[in-house]
Amino acid sequence: MDILFVNPSLEWKADLQKKISIRIESNIPNQESPHIGIAYLLAMAKKIGISAHYIDMVMQGWDVEKLMDFIAEHRPALVGFTAFTIQIKPAGKIAEKIKERFPKTVVCVGGPHAGAVPGETLEEFPGFDFAVCGEGEHLLRRLLDVLGDEKALEKLPGVVTRGKKDYAWTPIEDLDPLPFPAWEEFDLTKYPGTYPHRTRQELPMIVGRGCPFRCTFCCRALGDDNRRRSVRSVLAEIEHNVERFGCESVAFMDETFVLPGKWMDEFLSTYMKRGLHKKVSWSCSTRVSQITPDFLRRMREAGCYYIFYGMESADDATLRLIKKGITVQQIRNAVKWSQQAGIIPVGAFIIGLPGDTEEKIHRAIDLARELNLYSVTFPIAVPFPGTELRDMALKKEYGMRILTNDWDLYGKQSGGVMESDDLSWQKRNELQKIAYQTHPKKKIAQYVEWLEKVKN
Repeated sequence: MDILFVNPSLEWKADLQKKISIRIESNIPNQESPHIGIAYLLAMAKKIGISAHYIDMVMQGWDVEKLMDFIAEHRPALVGFTAFTIQIKPAGKIAEKIKERFPKTVVCVGGPHAGAVPGETLEEFPGFDFAVCGEGEHLLRRLLDVLGDEKALEKLPGVVTRGKKDYAWTPIEDLDPLPFPAWEEFDLTKYPGTYPHRTRQELPMIVGRGCPFRCTFCCRALGDDNRRRSVRSVLAEIEHNVERFGCESVAFMDETFVLPGKWMDEFLSTYMKRGLHKKVSWSCSTRVSQITPDFLRRMREAGCYYIFYGMESADDATLRLIKKGITVQQIRNAVKWSQQAGIIPVGAFIIGLPGDTEEKIHRAIDLARELNLYSVTFPIAVPFPGTELRDMALKKEYGMRILTNDWDLYGKQSGGVMESDDLSWQKRNELQKIAYQTHPKKKIAQYVEWLEKVKN
């Protein structure tokens, strides 16, 4: 085997239970989706003749010993971990175990955490031989050709070895030639869905990479510019997924799917012309500033049933401070217009943004009640590596301070990582508890029934 990709876990049963616990309804999966980044890498590996395999330790129920047995049997030349910040310590610990047992096996790490702070990651976790920043599809062959040659590795853009100071990587400008994600390499029965699609098979998709917006709490791991695939490519993938995998619903994973202009107009009109709205429903995330009532009605006619909005705050001054570029009135409009169009709206307000006070958080709780979303979450602000928010907290701006760099605690649904003069970490947790108690989980069948009554 050339490459083994691993989604890490030291306690797969506990990690699986965490996934299940965030469901809006116990019998409807939520955020249980196959890894689209790995699916792209597997597809590219197949295209260029590289033997690759993926192990999702959580969803496949693998402990570390089972992973070691697999490595002993298949002897991959390279083991690559993908990790968000909250996963980086388990990835690092497993990498060390691999190096202890198989010292000649090369181990690397990619994903948002390593991409944001590759040098620090290598310094903290000796089990990794190098880190990968940005996109990896075009690196696969070049990596395998120079494995074991540190000087050659160091010269590859996007590859960071110990001591290397240049973290620059080369974006893939034309995404159309990339092969479609290799879902045939996944047991899709283990990934019931990202959103409450209520069909037999949902699959995730992306239409572009990179984000043109500058929210202070986001690290923009794939760059500052939005590179979009052609509508032709996106629709071809949907039709491929329908024919090959029985796909009946698509979850567009782009953080901002709706960008007004020619692309969206062409997408919606062509989607309808091909009759895909009769075969495939879809969900997406976007900004409240990017839509209009007429556009939402067009989206609903084309099969959109569910939309996530990052609302973040109920205070206009805070929204300006975090560079969100939206207003509270736009939040109200977007939700009302979505409901009138018959699209299920959901969203999130963040607790503990710069300048936040207890009064501002209660205002967000009240606004969420007024909006009557199907689901609303209240994550606690986390100073992730690579974000402007972290830089602000390190400088103690707005009275903020980071309490720990224990990456195991860097989850959005638990406090203890950061506090401010106005909001202690204990108060943040208390307010989060009040927020969730104020907004009990709804039943989607009842919400859809209500939605039918408020539609225009």
